[in-house]
Amino acid sequence: MNHRITSLGLALALTLGAAASQAAVARFDTTSFGYSVSSGALNWSTGDQYQRLDTEAASGGGTLGYDSASNDWSSWASQALSASSPYAGASAAAGAQTLQGNAQATRTNLLPIDLSSHTSRAYANQSGVFSLTEDGTVTFTIGWRIEVQGDAADPLADYGQAMMALMAGAYDGSSATSLNEELFSFDAVSGLAVASGTWVFDVALLAGQLGYYDLTGTASAEASAQGASEVPEPGSLALLGAGLVALLGLRRRRA
Repeated sequence: MNHRITSLGLALALTLGAAASQAAVARFDTTSFGYSVSSGALNWSTGDQYQRLDTEAASGGGTLGYDSASNDWSSWASQALSASSPYAGASAAAGAQTLQGNAQATRTNLLPIDLSSHTSRAYANQSGVFSLTEDGTVTFTIGWRIEVQGDAADPLADYGQAMMALMAGAYDGSSATSLNEELFSFDAVSGLAVASGTWVFDVALLAGQLGYYDLTGTASAEASAQGASEVPEPGSLALLGAGLVALLGLRRRRA
C-alpha cells in the first residue's frame, strides 16, 4: 500500500519572494512525504506522536526589540508560529508530516558601533512511533528543499543557514538511518544557494516491532546592525580616491 502527502503550502509570514529587500534569508521545506509497505499495514502510534515549533527574532541583540514563540503538541497537526522584531523575523509551520520554516534579518547602519547583530531563528520537529502488522519493510520517500541568501560581498556581515535532518529505524537498533543536508550562504560565491532532493530509505521490522521516525528543520539568519564591514570594497576605494583628487584639484584652482 502506498501513502503520499504533498506539501500543504502553508502561508508563512516570511517568504523568499520578498528577499530582495532582505540582507539575509534562510528557509527549509518538506516538499513531500510518502511510504510503502512490503507486506501488511503500517500503524502509527497516536499516543507517541510529538511536534514542536520554535521561532525567535532579535534586533540589535534584543536591545531594539525581541520576540519569540514556541509550542509543542502531542499529535501531528497543522500549526504555525511566528516572531518579529523591527529588523528580524521568523516563522515555522507544520502540517500532516510536513515542515516549513523561514528566517530573515535586515542589515542596518545604526549606532552605537558596538550594537549586536540582528538575528532570527526558526525550528520545527515531528517525531513518531510506528509498527507493522506483518514482518516486512517500510520504504519512506521524503522530499526536501533548503535555501539560503546572504551578502556575497560581505559574507561575515550577513548570512543565512538552513538544515534538514532525519533519523529513523527500529528501536532495538537492528536498523537505523540518519540523513541531513545543510547550507550556509557564505559557502556560495553568489551568496545564494539552493539544495533539494528526495530521501528514500528502508526500515525493516518484525510484526509488532516498534520503529521510530524523527524529522527536524532549522533556519537562521544574521545581519549586521552597523552596515557593511569596516574594510571598504575596491570599487568604494576607487570612488573615494577619485573624489579626493577632484577636491584637491578644486582647491588648487581656487588658490
